[in-house]
Amino acid sequence: MIPTVGTAQAKLILVGEHWVLDGALALAVAVPAWQTRVTLQGVGRSGDPVTVRWQDLVEGADLALAHRMLELACSQAEHRPEVVAVASSVPVRRRLGSSAALAVALVRAFAKAAGKALDDETMLRRARQLEDCVHGTSSGLDPAAASADRGAVLFGHGEIVLRVPAVSPALAKARWVLADTGSGAATRIAIDRARAARIAMAETTYKRWRHTVDEAAVRAAQALEHGDFDDLAASLHAAGEAIEPLDIASDPTTTALRILHSAGAAAAKLTGAGLGGTVVGLARDPQCADRMAAAVRDAGLGAFIFPLVASAGD
Repeated sequence: MIPTVGTAQAKLILVGEHWVLDGALALAVAVPAWQTRVTLQGVGRSGDPVTVRWQDLVEGADLALAHRMLELACSQAEHRPEVVAVASSVPVRRRLGSSAALAVALVRAFAKAAGKALDDETMLRRARQLEDCVHGTSSGLDPAAASADRGAVLFGHGEIVLRVPAVSPALAKARWVLADTGSGAATRIAIDRARAARIAMAETTYKRWRHTVDEAAVRAAQALEHGDFDDLAASLHAAGEAIEPLDIASDPTTTALRILHSAGAAAAKLTGAGLGGTVVGLARDPQCADRMAAAVRDAGLGAFIFPLVASAGD
């Protein structure tokens, strides 16, 4: 029997972290350079254990959660393979969507193995159920972005509002610079802390930030689609300001933000749940990106550079 394969990629949340759980709009882009690949082989019998081969993906408690995701994927598709092989280059606990990429890759692989074509709604519902094994309550944003191939998704109220299939070629010189501050706290902890901060806000303050997030998400999506660098930078700056009152910054992420800004970032913000993980900076051109990455590395942190416009080979 020919093996079936499902893939998905890492993601960057540009606008809407945590606020998306309250129904606010959010925007995320795919990072196709980091991918998760699930390969299913053979057909097993009901009740038989599945042989799983994890390649540099998870360990400890994360491995137990990944096995729960796998068992749920078997139930969803009513298909049980003999062997599942998982390989991933998506960094774990860096707020880059490693669990979402695994969820989407599993759903895609199992759908192919069962001979079923899934529409967006069904695929995202199944992937969200798998991701709930990790986060408790997934907004659905991360799986949507992990399935975005080389584009972006505008997301709100649990569904994709708009797909931007590809970033405008006008942004070909621009770069994302990622500062890796190390493994973040469990995502559920960050979710609970941010929720408590939102609940404690005065109503007028809460509404003001919600409006800021909604406006920034739409503006950033338009900027990616039409190639407006300055509008993209302004939107990311506004999105970063909306994160500040949520109490999810850590000392390393605050340091990384300062370094990126000092090195010339047009905008910089936390990406993902916070309390550690990754900070993203926007560079106008490759030369600026190199300076930003060098400054991050000089501080002892990891740094990665990615183009906004992904090539066909990515």
